[in-house]
Amino acid sequence: MTADRQKRFFAYLIDIIPISLLVFGFFYFFLGFDIVLEKYFNRGGDIQPRIEFVKQRNWIRDISFFVWIVYCVFMESSVTQATLGKMAMGIKVVKEDGNKMSWSESLGRNLSKIISYFVLFLGFIWIFFDRNKQGWHDKMNKTYVVDKKYGCFD
Repeated sequence: MTADRQKRFFAYLIDIIPISLLVFGFFYFFLGFDIVLEKYFNRGGDIQPRIEFVKQRNWIRDISFFVWIVYCVFMESSVTQATLGKMAMGIKVVKEDGNKMSWSESLGRNLSKIISYFVLFLGFIWIFFDRNKQGWHDKMNKTYVVDKKYGCFD
């Protein structure tokens, strides 16, 4: 049985929030984002602090997304077939035949997420409207996210 859309969404949050916080923390404590934030909030009419803030914010967002992709590749091709968020929600990723993905298949699936990312997240939003609850990355790679207790899909 395919996993509930809400489970997929919460699994994503469980995975991405700690990753984003770690990347943010690295920028804040080691790359001067604390100073950028201070200048941004005390900028008055100066545009330069805003430009610097947007640049660093975008770096944090993009690096967090990249780290999440790499993390998903390894976790979803492992014996668990799931990220920590998916494990917490009791779901996993399977191929169309119900079997586990290889590392290269997981790489293809997760690199496909980049398309959804750059097209206004539409490939992820698609999950909420698709009758099989598949995102574009699932459709392109013939994968499903299923409840662990079933191990396959309807």
